[in-house]
Amino acid sequence: MSIAVAIGIVAVLAIGVLLWFQERSVRRLVAKRMQTRKAQTTDEFGRHFFDDATAPIASRLREILSRHIEVELSRLHPDDRFIEDLEMVELDSLSAVNFAVDIEREFDISIPDADAARLKTFRDVVEYVSRAIRQTAA
Repeated sequence: MSIAVAIGIVAVLAIGVLLWFQERSVRRLVAKRMQTRKAQTTDEFGRHFFDDATAPIASRLREILSRHIEVELSRLHPDDRFIEDLEMVELDSLSAVNFAVDIEREFDISIPDADAARLKTFRDVVEYVSRAIRQTAA
């Protein structure tokens, strides 16, 4: 094995370790922020923070979000901001697109990019999806 290949392998491993530590650090930071909140199941979360019509939507959206980030969401608050509170900077553009696509498929709605860019909190997403469902049904 040449020295260049060995250096390349070591560099790739080092980058992997650094990314792993960063991800772990982000999860710990978010967990620390949420530690005083009561953990809730997905259904409890929906019923606690939303009205009867919106609670099932909120529950389903929390399940979808959990597939796209590595943060424990049992202590999520609807007014948590994706970037500032949940540290979703790791939710890169491809993941954000996949999150939106999953929402569109789950609820049979369309989310234009301009609308998606304005959704800053979990509550924003719940309200947007609720409105879109009502408009589709009308």
